[in-house]
Amino acid sequence: MPANLPPEALAKQRKYQEAKTISEKIRALEEYIAAIPKHKGTEKLLMQLKRKLAKLRKEAETSSKRSGWSGVSFHVKKEGAGQVVLVGVTSTGKSELLKVLTGCDVEVGDYPFTTKRPEPGVTYYEDVPIQVVEVPALFEGASCGSRLGSQILSVIRNADVVALVVDLTMDIDYQMKVLMEELANGKIYLNATPPPIEVEKTSGGGINVVGSNCLTDCKVDDIVNILRNHGIYNAIVKIFGPVTLQDFINTLEESITYKPALIIATKGDLPGTSDNYKKLMGKFGDMFRIVPVSSKKGKGLDLLKKTFFEMLNVVRVYTRDPAKGVSEKPIILKKPATVADVAKRIHKKFIEEFKFARIWRKSEKIEVMKVGLDFEVQDSDIIQIYTS
Repeated sequence: MPANLPPEALAKQRKYQEAKTISEKIRALEEYIAAIPKHKGTEKLLMQLKRKLAKLRKEAETSSKRSGWSGVSFHVKKEGAGQVVLVGVTSTGKSELLKVLTGCDVEVGDYPFTTKRPEPGVTYYEDVPIQVVEVPALFEGASCGSRLGSQILSVIRNADVVALVVDLTMDIDYQMKVLMEELANGKIYLNATPPPIEVEKTSGGGINVVGSNCLTDCKVDDIVNILRNHGIYNAIVKIFGPVTLQDFINTLEESITYKPALIIATKGDLPGTSDNYKKLMGKFGDMFRIVPVSSKKGKGLDLLKKTFFEMLNVVRVYTRDPAKGVSEKPIILKKPATVADVAKRIHKKFIEEFKFARIWRKSEKIEVMKVGLDFEVQDSDIIQIYTS
């Protein structure tokens, strides 16, 4: 055993040695491994501990199969304006947060890995329903092929917004390391922009690259070779900005998905958490919107719901009927949305027989505008469609 382990690692070691259940041992061992410095003197120790961790995970998965856990469906049908998924390591307060946001009856335990399947609920920002889904705790190695890990990542890939739930009473660096690494290894990229590349397959003509001057570390021949390796021999490639060879490879990788994401900082009402909040803001504030909440005291929930709504990138449009007035429930559309999108949502005849529409827009203090099908609507617009 190396004699130069730092005090933090020794404390994590004691926690692991005192752990009783398999889930407690897994959690404690993950933290212990994360706290050990990586150098030659610790290589053998880390190898031994990772083998123990793999064995414990196998035991946990075998146990879950015996209990019928493996047969649980992880598919969650989307509802409302969009789906936000709560993702975190174990015991970060995801279940309690889901309960106070949506009122759904979920188990809130003071032991690790309480949640064993996706738990959906619906919260509201003003009059907009938003689906919130809690998934089982993400763990180190989730992206390495385990059944449970694959199921968790599948739910996250399907969501519209990813909310990383970070417990301010726990090790911030460890939590973010696990979340960021597992999601990236699972090819889920957070708050990243897809490369400015379009590949349009054609029936002939070979491969034509438009915008080749934007290639930063490769040539057109490299692009052609990669396409051919993917079985593409005829295509028009359009490049709209600086790209690397890896960007191009990522574009062809269908399993890669890009998701908007935020951080929900939980349990900030407890003593001694202000330093961790400052640390979280300092390290990740440039990459994520960070919303501090207290589920027990109900603090920060209104701001959180507003943030969900904004990150879903949708608009509410209310229809107006001369006889019935303005509708109570809005039509919810993804941005950018036009009058044509509204008309299609109501009935196809509003497109076929469209003459013009009138828009009432309080945000710009405009009484009424006469517009066509291609006019872009904004949040809270009121619309009345006239047909022939």
